[in-house]
Amino acid sequence: MSSASPGPTVQEIKATLLEFHRSRGYRIFESVPLVSVDPSVMFVNATITPFKSHFTDSTVQSENYALIQGCFRMGGASELEVVGVNPYYFTFFEMFGSGTFNTTHEKAVAYLLELLATLGIEKEHLYFTVPINERFHEALRQNGIEEARIFQLTENKHFWQEWKFGVPGPVGHGLTVVFSRSPEKVTSVEQLASDQDRYVELLNLIHVHSQSLPDGELVPISNPGFDLGVGMERLAAALQGCDNYRIDTILPLVQTAKTFLLEQGGKADDAVARICADHFRAIYALLAQGLAPSNKGHGYVLRKLMRRFLETVWLPVGRPLSTRELVQNLSASFESNGFVVGVGRCDSVSEEIRKEEVALLSILQRADEVIKQHPKASP
Repeated sequence: MSSASPGPTVQEIKATLLEFHRSRGYRIFESVPLVSVDPSVMFVNATITPFKSHFTDSTVQSENYALIQGCFRMGGASELEVVGVNPYYFTFFEMFGSGTFNTTHEKAVAYLLELLATLGIEKEHLYFTVPINERFHEALRQNGIEEARIFQLTENKHFWQEWKFGVPGPVGHGLTVVFSRSPEKVTSVEQLASDQDRYVELLNLIHVHSQSLPDGELVPISNPGFDLGVGMERLAAALQGCDNYRIDTILPLVQTAKTFLLEQGGKADDAVARICADHFRAIYALLAQGLAPSNKGHGYVLRKLMRRFLETVWLPVGRPLSTRELVQNLSASFESNGFVVGVGRCDSVSEEIRKEEVALLSILQRADEVIKQHPKASP
């Protein structure tokens, strides 16, 4: 996958998305803090998270809304491992989302196709997965999508067809839009899922129609509507002809990490550089919003990211070393190229990572002493 093309920049894509919705009377919201007030998640992990009440609460007026939201997903160590091998995955990312109410499936799909066309993405590059026996299938056909581009799902497997946003929380069924970079004809869902560079899972449009109760029962909601969600980095990758780590706001961070590691005599493969860029963005965003590293809760997540960032830098070099220069260079690159919604300037990043560096080195030194005293001890 090549570096970013002369396609629209991330900032230009954001401006297009917001203006499209502003001109159509949608209320534009600012990004809310990453630390979630929703008890079902630690961090805001999707644009619908702070807007669940717009669908489920009868006292909330169901007005159409749109926003670009900072999101954070880290369910465990296994998800962190994905960063190194999946060039379309981020721990911290930006997401565009909208809520559209008092409309039909046909009109919701028409809105989706118009939005994509405004971005320069035409039907000829798109495939759709939809729930079986749902109105999305017919809505796509009514909007001129040929049958060969629609694949019906019976379960959540390669692509999701049923969505649950916490328990209790909204429930819906939705279509997935897949952007094809290849002229090759697609004949199956398995083919769409087989090559993430050729077929980019672009966005979801979800009909939110029910709410789950603690006992698992589903009940109708007060304001059924449609939730649209698309990762900004993924959308930019499709429009710029590259993967997420080569778009205009991320590539400078990857290059900064590679340069530093090479200067220190280490190996700087793509996986290592991606992890450095991903973790730094997440660390910066959490620190900028006032979170401090600790041994529990949200602060533990931040501490885990900081220590994994340090380990990722140290391992290719083969020794612990100061990351101050790297962090300063990453900060400068991030502040000039990759600033994101809801994240202000943070001057304490270098000092906070230095403190964690000192603490981690102390732990490693104590562990080394234990090993020397008990050479036969198990890990």
